[in-house]
Formats: sequence, C-alpha cells, structure tokens
Amino acid sequence: MRSRALSRRAAAARRAVLLSAAVSRRSGFGGGSTIGGHVGLALDPGLLGALGANRPIALVSGTNGKTTTTRLLAEALGGPGRVATSSAGANMAAGIVSALAADLTSPGVLEVDEGYLGLVDTSLHPSLIVLLNLSRDQLDRVSEVRMVAQRWREALAGTSAVVLANADDPLVVFAAELAPQVIWAGAGGLWHLDAHHCPHCEGPIEFAADGSWSSPCGFARPALAAALDREELVLADGRRLPVRTELPGRFNTANAALAALGAEALGVDLGAALESIRAVREVAGRFSVHELDGAEVRLLLAKNPAGWTELIGLLATEPAALVVAINAQDADGHDPSWLWDVPFESLAGHRVIATGERWRDLSVRLQHAGIEHESSPDQLRALGLAGTGRVEYVGNYTAFQELRRRLDARPAGRAHSLPATGHGAPRLAPRPGRPVVGITKNAGPSALRVVAVHPDLLGTYGDVGNARILANRALWRGIEVELVLAGADEPLPSSGDIYCLGGGEDGPQVQSAAALREGSLARAVAGGAVVFAVCAGYQIIGEGFPGPTGELVAGVGLLDVSTVRGGGRRAVGELAVGVTGLELPPDASPLSGFENHGGRTILGAGTQPLGRVSAGVGNGSGTDGARSGKVIGTYLHGPALARNPALADALLGLALGRVLEPLPDEEEQALRRERLEALDHRSRRARLGRVRAGR
Repeated sequence: MRSRALSRRAAAARRAVLLSAAVSRRSGFGGGSTIGGHVGLALDPGLLGALGANRPIALVSGTNGKTTTTRLLAEALGGPGRVATSSAGANMAAGIVSALAADLTSPGVLEVDEGYLGLVDTSLHPSLIVLLNLSRDQLDRVSEVRMVAQRWREALAGTSAVVLANADDPLVVFAAELAPQVIWAGAGGLWHLDAHHCPHCEGPIEFAADGSWSSPCGFARPALAAALDREELVLADGRRLPVRTELPGRFNTANAALAALGAEALGVDLGAALESIRAVREVAGRFSVHELDGAEVRLLLAKNPAGWTELIGLLATEPAALVVAINAQDADGHDPSWLWDVPFESLAGHRVIATGERWRDLSVRLQHAGIEHESSPDQLRALGLAGTGRVEYVGNYTAFQELRRRLDARPAGRAHSLPATGHGAPRLAPRPGRPVVGITKNAGPSALRVVAVHPDLLGTYGDVGNARILANRALWRGIEVELVLAGADEPLPSSGDIYCLGGGEDGPQVQSAAALREGSLARAVAGGAVVFAVCAGYQIIGEGFPGPTGELVAGVGLLDVSTVRGGGRRAVGELAVGVTGLELPPDASPLSGFENHGGRTILGAGTQPLGRVSAGVGNGSGTDGARSGKVIGTYLHGPALARNPALADALLGLALGRVLEPLPDEEEQALRRERLEALDHRSRRARLGRVRAGR
C-alpha cells in the first residue's frame, strides 16, 4: 500500500521525528517513542492527520488492557513488522505520531489514551475503534469516569469508523450507542463500582449472573454479535470458537477475543486471527518471567482498582509469594487513595511483601486488610524477601518499568545477586496481621456502628477506607463494632454512631444530596451521631454547592458553609492542615492528605474551620474544613484517616464519649511524617527556584 505523498512541511516534520527519536535512543535518554512526536507536532500541528492518510487505521482505547489488546490485534494482522504500531505503549498524540512516522505504508494499529480518543479519531478517520472498558484511573490527572464517557459519546456520534465495543460495561455502551456502526461484544469484567447507576436516569443498574444488565429507564446491554463464554467465543449464528492465549487471566482471554473480532472487522478470518494471537507470550514486559537467585519471578502490571481487582482474582488462588509495588509519579497519578478500593483482603494466607516509593501507603492498607506482610523500599530486595520458588510481582506503571530496567541491566552470565541490606534498602520487620471488621448491609446490635454513606455514589477516591479505618481501630481496642455500607437505593440507617461521607462525581453528588435531604442523617446528628465528611461529602453537608452545569444545589445544612465554583485552577495536590477546631495531641498536627476539587467553600459567621492551611488550597481562604459540634467536614479527601490516626481516634472518642488509649501507630505516623517531609522538601525546592529566577 502506498501512502499519499507528504507535503514539504509534513515531510520535514517526519524527518525531525525520526532524527529526534534516534538521538534520544543513542544518548540513552529514552526509547524515542514520544520525544520525536513532540518535535514533529511542534513543526507541523497537522502531522498526525498527514501520516494517517490513505491507510487503514485501528484504534484501541479503554482504561485497562490497551497495550495488550493492541499487541494482540497487531499479531492477528500479521505481526508488528507488518503494521505501524508502538510496542512501548506510547498512547498520546506524540507517541502515535512516532509510530506512524516510522512506517508510512503499513496499516496502523494504535493504542490511544482514553482522554485523547476524540482528537485522534478526528485526525486519523480510522476504520475501526475498539473500546474495552472505562473505570477510575489517575483521578488527579484524568477526568472522572463519567466525564470521559460523555466525551467519548460526543466524539463517537459522528465517527466514520466501525466501533467494536465491550457491551458488558454500561459506560462503554453509553459512550458508543450513538455511533453509526457498532459491533457489540460481551467480553465480561469484574469491576462494576463505576457503573452502579445509569448515566441516563441515575437509577440503579442491576447486573445478572449471565453478564446482562439493565436500569429502570430501559437502558440495557444490547443484543450481542459475540460473547465470551469462559474460553470460547460464542457468535450470534451459534458458532463456538476456542480462545486460547499464552497470557494469564480471564481479562487476557477477553482482550484476545476483542482483538480477534477487531481483526475480523478488518477482513481477517476469525479463526485465523485467534490462532495467530496464541504466538504472543508477553507484551512490553508484562507477563515476562525472570530467574533471580533461585526464584522464578513473573512480572505483572496493574494501574488502578479495576486492574488490581482482576489480578488479585487470579493470584488469590495461586500458591506463589506476592510482591506488590506502588509508586506515585506523574505517570501513575500522585494520589494513591485508590489502594483502598483494591480487595487486598483476598490475599489472606499469602506471603506478601510491600515495596516501591509509596510502600508505606501500601503497608498501612495491607494492615487494614488484615494481611501479614513484610516491607522494603527497594524492589530487588523485596523480591529477595519473597524467597525461592515461584514469585508473582505486581507493580503500577513506573514501579514496573523501574524493576524491568534493573532486571535488564544485570550483567549477562553473572550470578543474580540482590543489593546488600542498607543504602536505603533495609529489610523491615514483618507486620503481623490484625483482625478486621466485616461489612454488613443493615445495622444490628453492637456497641458502635460506623456507617459508610452512599458508597455507590460517594466512593470515587477510596473513601470507604475512612469507615473501615474507624471500625478497625475500634476493633483493635476490643470494642464491639459494626461497619455498614448504606447504599443510596436503601433508607439510610438512623441508628449509626459515626457516619462517613466521601467524594463523588458531579451527578452522583447531586443524587446523594437529594436522598439525604429526606432527613435521616440530620435526625441521627440530632441524636448525637458523629459525621465525618470529605470532599464532595463536605459540600453536601453544607447549605449548598454547584451542580454539574453550575446551578445551585441545596445541601443537607449540617454545617453553615456554602460552596461555589473556584475561579482558577482545580485544587489538586497534597494538603496540610494545622488543626484549630478539634483537640488533638500536639504531635498530630498538621494533618496530611490529598485534595482534588474545584470548589471554594465559604464559612458562615461564627463557623469554625477545622484548621489553617500550610500547604494546598482547602476552603480557598487559608483554612480547610469546618466543624459544628460532632459534625466535621474537610477537603482532605479519600482515606484521610489512614495518614492521621489521631484524627480517627478523636472521631471515635466523640462517638464513645471518652478519650481512647493510644494504639501502636508507628506505621501510620511514619507515613504521615514522610508525606509532610516530602511536601516540605518540594516547598523548599520551589522557593529556591524562585530565588534563582530572581522572583
């Protein structure tokens, strides 16, 4: 296939792409998969469309599985050598330009970041778009899930491509249902926490055992052209074809099925596509196996709760030791609140080692999951702690890539020695597992009831973690406790002792406020209950807040505060609050946490803030949060109590009417100090930079 001749400007920009990438590789700065694209787009902003003209293009997008499905689809179309694709997973405009610039004639098979799908579709006019799934991911960098689904919906309504969509994900169906040509495939998925409620009517979505789903307004899974049944692809005409892959897990079987169906849409025989896919044994290092000092280590990548849930479902049944690694760099998202949405409780009985730059966040989460574990900040040392035999390693993006580089850098032919203890890589004492509180739907008799309010609407940032932390800290003191998840579709129990409200997207926030205005929460407060509300929950318990289109939405009125839209950039980042509105031990302040909101909250006359802001935005006036009696709100979002155990104990003390004896909180306190020190370090660097710049 011959491509249309490039204009002089596009041809010059393409040469700059290739030259920049080559220089980057030779100098050791990187693989060149994005830097060249940035240079080319700077020289010719229309380069993406020029490179994609007059050849078939397939795009693959979704929150999880993009890189793997793209690789499998490329294999089904003849292999990476016969298509233009990026093996490095560079999925934004610059990376896509680099992939197309390297090969001007072959069909393109391109992974696309979910936030860029509309732009890439408009520029490239693809023949095929494969949509895998949508779930929460990097919420400090990427829009919330429903916003992404709405943008997809608007873009796909006018696409000329055939859209192959996973019909088992309601948000994908919402996004694709207006596209002119859609092939609906049932690929399954374990994660439903971002699709509790219908994007059309806000009613509950009911999921059936056979994978079908529906909402009260009639929004439902469409008729399928194909569906995955374990390891068989069942077609609408009754044929059943085996789906076999060398890659582990149900999710990879689903990726293989969608890749094969995508190849069929591009003219490849379906059976031949399924057979070709079997040749793929690893994808950009994912699923590769390495020998290390008597251990056989398999590398797995998971970036968000949905991906971790799938992998833990696979590994919970395996006898291998497990090393889990968490970083929080730009490519990962700086907020690890999502750890509290991952079902680590399923790993009970496994040998678990926590590692990575944010190993302390992970270690505290494992403690509250009741998982006995060891920790080391050094990833190779952590692998050594796992012992010999089979070891499964799961890391998020930059942790995974760092370990790959270190493993690849080992000298050939030499023994695989681990780094010596010390030099920032100590072996730390095992953390014994603690009992953890089970979750119930309805409150029964107990000494203390902790209620997570509307976790289906207000659980975007791992917010149920706060209720879990309170319940566990009570249990660890021998206090009988019950943890209740109170969904929005059921009456809110009025007999709780502590109510926790979390963060949520704009639409669900409005829905939660409407349900709570019924009065159950206000009656519980009148009866002496404690309320701890973070992020959107904080806005809800005030007098009012802005809705999705800026309209004023009435709150519950438990605090004399009102929220308006902020006039500047969204407040995203670390937040430190020196407490003034609550009695805490002297060494417990400032509080440490993360904020992610676009509101500015105004306190009424006489309303006391929770504290003064020393870093971050908070209310937007130098303060954060508010308190009235036993009702406390704050912009320290998600599982804020994980870093601030003294605040958790103060809430328990308010509910129980007494001061509690301290627990051994060395891990939690070390996590809080680490985050505050990191914040102080960044602040000093910023001040130094301003001085050097003469500002």
